[in-house]
Amino acid sequence: MPLYELFCIAASSESSAPFRDLIRSTSRLIMDHGGAVRGVQYWQRRALAQRARRHQQYHETGDHFLLHFDTNPRILNQLSSRLRADPRVIKWTTLKLGERLDQITPKTMAGSENIDGHPPQMGGGRTVKYSNTNM
Repeated sequence: MPLYELFCIAASSESSAPFRDLIRSTSRLIMDHGGAVRGVQYWQRRALAQRARRHQQYHETGDHFLLHFDTNPRILNQLSSRLRADPRVIKWTTLKLGERLDQITPKTMAGSENIDGHPPQMGGGRTVKYSNTNM
C-alpha cells in the first residue's frame, strides 16, 4: 500500500476533545480498512495566514496536525469525502510519499559531498524516517 501524508487544519476550540476525536476517527477509518497509521504530529494551534470560511463559519486560528499512513486509493477517496463533510476541518491536503520504503528514504552516493562537506539531500531536503521496514 502507498504511504501518504495528511496535513490538516482543524477548527480550534477551548476543549481538545473535538480535535482528539477528529484524529481518532480519521485513524480508525484507515485502520478499519487494512491501512496502518505510521505517526501523528501535532503542530500546535496557530493563526491562519488569512481568514478562512468553512461550513458557514469564519476561522482565524486552527489546530494543525500531520498524519503519516498507509492505505489504498479507494479508502483515500473515502477519507477525503469524510474530511470535506466534517465541520471540525478547515483545510486539508494529502500527499503521496511513495509506493515503497526505498522510494521515500533518501539515497546518498558514496563519496559525493556538497560544497559545505555534507552529503547531498534527495527529495527537496526533506527526510522521512520510519523504524518499521516491513512495508
